[in-house]
Amino acid sequence: MSNLPVREMVLYKHGVGFFVREGEVEGTSTTLTFRADEVNDILKSLAVFDRSGGQVYGVHYQTPMDKAHRLANTSINLHDHSSATQLIQQLRGRDVRILIETAKGTEMSYTGRVIGIEQQAHDGGQRFYITLKLTDGMVRVFPFDSLRGIQIKDDQSEEDLSYFLDTSMSEDNRRGVTVRMSEGEHDLVVYYVAPSPTWRVSYRLVAEPDEDGNTGTALLQGWGLFDNRLEEDLENVRVTLVAGQPISFIYDLYESKIPDRPTIKDEARVVKKPVEYQSTQANPVKSARRAKPANLLGRIEKATAYSQAAESASPEWLDDSVEDGLSIDDQMATVAGSADTSDGGTTFQYTVNAPVSVKRGESALVPIIGEKVSYQRELLYNNAKFAKHPVASIRFDNQSGLTLERGPVTVIEDNDYAGEAIIPFVGDNRSVYIPYAVELGVTVKELHSSLSEVHGLYVDSKFLTEQVHHKMTTRYVIENSTDSDKVVTIEANKRDNYDLFDTPKPDVDLLKQWRWHVDVPANERVTFIKNERRIQSKQYVLRGLNMLNLKKYLDNKYLDDNLLRELVGLLETMQSVKQIEKQIDTLTVEKDELWVKQEEFRRNMKALGTTGKEGELRLRAVNQLEAAQDRIEAIEAEIVTLKDDITATEKQVDEMIAQLGKDYPEGTE
Repeated sequence: MSNLPVREMVLYKHGVGFFVREGEVEGTSTTLTFRADEVNDILKSLAVFDRSGGQVYGVHYQTPMDKAHRLANTSINLHDHSSATQLIQQLRGRDVRILIETAKGTEMSYTGRVIGIEQQAHDGGQRFYITLKLTDGMVRVFPFDSLRGIQIKDDQSEEDLSYFLDTSMSEDNRRGVTVRMSEGEHDLVVYYVAPSPTWRVSYRLVAEPDEDGNTGTALLQGWGLFDNRLEEDLENVRVTLVAGQPISFIYDLYESKIPDRPTIKDEARVVKKPVEYQSTQANPVKSARRAKPANLLGRIEKATAYSQAAESASPEWLDDSVEDGLSIDDQMATVAGSADTSDGGTTFQYTVNAPVSVKRGESALVPIIGEKVSYQRELLYNNAKFAKHPVASIRFDNQSGLTLERGPVTVIEDNDYAGEAIIPFVGDNRSVYIPYAVELGVTVKELHSSLSEVHGLYVDSKFLTEQVHHKMTTRYVIENSTDSDKVVTIEANKRDNYDLFDTPKPDVDLLKQWRWHVDVPANERVTFIKNERRIQSKQYVLRGLNMLNLKKYLDNKYLDDNLLRELVGLLETMQSVKQIEKQIDTLTVEKDELWVKQEEFRRNMKALGTTGKEGELRLRAVNQLEAAQDRIEAIEAEIVTLKDDITATEKQVDEMIAQLGKDYPEGTE
């Protein structure tokens, strides 16, 4: 693909690259070669433009099928072994011209139709012979080992052999895509998306502390790392590295598919079936580095001018004469240009200023960031991230107008290696924390305690609501065994549904953490206390209360005398309802028993006569039956009265509950 070299490539973090190729070609076609795993993305994104005014008619590629399917309908299908003898055999009946060595150094040609190839015994072994019907009608036999050449005179057979060879070549990992064009000279621009190893970034932070040792100036240098996965050298290519992740996917356009269809007889027609330390907000500054991202056509139009300028550009970006002890400004000057940046909203681009040349199969580091920042040294402690000791960190505000992609950073302080860390993905105007070393001279011990207690009671509708405070206390015992004063930043993760109380206001309030700056003098111990609480409400149905509940609240002095008296009165009233209900239950049992006795009296009456002793017994049964009926009627009347009493008492309970809600509303303690 030397006629269409890569002139620009844009690499993304999620495994794809956007490539622009340019070149002048002549004729009606040119072929681009890609890896097999790239073809789906190529077919999805490939676009071709002719800047010379010619026309692009289309893009052609070989339909992907396995070899057996491809060769099923061709007359020539050769195996990996004995290809020459197989070729002769499969050319049976075709016109050919063969070249035979008749003597050493002497060759003669013969034209005719192939009859076949056979094996015969010869000098105790086996030998192959070619049988040919010559144009004069004579059938000749030639030793196969004397064959020096063969020319196929049959057009179809020649085409079948070429097709077989093309198909065999298609088993390679590469695939050809041919661009068909109008005749003449063409100045082509081709762009497409293809799989590409994700680019990476690594940082160097060279810090020069001030006299106090806690502040200073640093050079933040970022290098983008990428790989040349292409099967060609890259020469003077414009490289853009994009932070962010546009949506991308693989869509299978390459494989041809024939959907299954039902077989229909007669004339029926076929119908198809219907997701480190969190950064903080920095003081806002206006950045002069941001630029509106260039559109695609704009990049294509200036690609030629860029490539011409690249030819005169020096590939030497680093000055080998840099000596130890250079100032921050001098160190910045040793790296050429870093990168231009642009904010695309969902993405952020680093466009490398100097052209890039990378050989096939090699990788490169290119400078993308070179910024001077003012920093402050802090000791950060978070037990969940590093126990017992705080971590020495450098904090600076990213006011460069750049978005920092996640990557490792090596910290050099006072020309010495100080440690390493990870810079998270950080936007512009955000504070960056780089925890690079453990401060062993400071130890932190955490002591935890918890307590749950009733905070208040209130009546709401038909419920007595109890508010319970679950309190958690953390004591940070910080011991500074060094000879210098320290400021330790305590970072605590926020608990769901917990709030701070009786605790100093956090110096930094983040989405998921609080931070406090704690002064710890030299060789002293300081205790910092953090209190958190969560309010939980428990509801009790007023009608379900009993004296045991009230006793618990009374013993713990959660109830005042007035509320207690009213609750006791409510309980007594509700208790009277229960007593009435018990009376009704007792009467109901008595009534049921009387019904049973009445049935017994009736049976006895049926068995007794009306005269004599039986008549006397029958009269006694009648009197007992009447007495039972009178008692049943009295019980029913008494039950009605008792139910009326329950209704009246229930109404009184409702009124007492309603009055409780007014006298002791929500929030009353």
